Amino acid sequence: MNTFNNIILSFLFLPLCFCYTATIDAATITQQDAGTPKHPKKSDGVTHTLSHTLPTANNNTYSGSQTIQQWVDHSQQSICDSVHDIGKYIDHSLTKEDDRAKLTNRSYLRIRHRSVYSHRGKLENDFKVYFKLDLPHVKRDWKLILDSEPSDYDSLESKQRGIASGSKTQTGDTIGGFRLQDAQFGNWTSDFDIGIKIKLPLDPFTKARLSRVDSISQNWTTQFDQEVFYYHSKGLGTLTQMSGFYALTPNQKNIFRATTSAQYLQQDNKWELVQQFNIYQRVADKDLFEYSIGISADTDEIKEVTNYWISAEWKRRVYKNWLYLAARPQLEFPRDYNYHANLGIMLELEIFFSKNRKIDELGRYIPKPVKQRTQTHQ
Repeated sequence: MNTFNNIILSFLFLPLCFCYTATIDAATITQQDAGTPKHPKKSDGVTHTLSHTLPTANNNTYSGSQTIQQWVDHSQQSICDSVHDIGKYIDHSLTKEDDRAKLTNRSYLRIRHRSVYSHRGKLENDFKVYFKLDLPHVKRDWKLILDSEPSDYDSLESKQRGIASGSKTQTGDTIGGFRLQDAQFGNWTSDFDIGIKIKLPLDPFTKARLSRVDSISQNWTTQFDQEVFYYHSKGLGTLTQMSGFYALTPNQKNIFRATTSAQYLQQDNKWELVQQFNIYQRVADKDLFEYSIGISADTDEIKEVTNYWISAEWKRRVYKNWLYLAARPQLEFPRDYNYHANLGIMLELEIFFSKNRKIDELGRYIPKPVKQRTQTHQ
């Protein structure tokens, strides 16, 4: 029971802090809206503030909730404006003075708090801040990238299951650089990154991605991805992935996906292999269910299989388009526990701050070949 209480308290800590920050500005906001006199009497100052910040006997519960909602919306919008202004300032600083055409800046900030508890493990909390900088005025398809949680050297299983957290990249190992994005070669698309890890000593890196999508039939689509990355401090890494998508419904609300992937990290000197099957079910505009079953293995031990798992995730858009909550019960049979059953649950809260970017964390789509994408844009 104590462990369960710790999970709830740690998970609620972030949103409570956010709401507390919002209430700091409550008096200022309400005074501006109500037209407070510039020089109120000292005896009336506290009473006036409390009359706006707290529900009174004359205010019903609905009006009190509506006031709190205004505080939260104002604070979220204030952070969105700050993120946008930072991106706009850097964008214009790197651009010529005569190039000030009005282009949309889609920079965004994401705050994620994740709590994981398992029967044979322990309670783990993970807090990450991710900042995506968009520079629409930078020419020749080069984009400035700033990643506060690079997961290149995370295990392949954590990447494929969507739980990568940069665990093999120590906290504070933010990377910055430039990306040549969406370069096309026939039916292939590619990205190329070059930059440095922003810490002493500086750690240069480079990364290349190659992707191809083909429609096998009306319902079946395949996607091949090849990624190669190199960090001076960690060495070479490569990831190969082959996915098959099948539309279970004509509107693609329900999708089946089968994925086979392999990863090699020079620092570990072994191959990691993962086979996973997923079903995505978009039951409503605010709800997404994901069912997963898979197996992972490596070439480092006599017992090559590292884990079997089955999981079901429910993800919901809790408020507007910027607050998401997810719960994932899962059953694993890991090698670390001699393949004994390990029941666990993951809770995740995500908050997004962006002025112009349309965020849909629930969207799951079947990719389109290059030619179809080009025709759609035209």
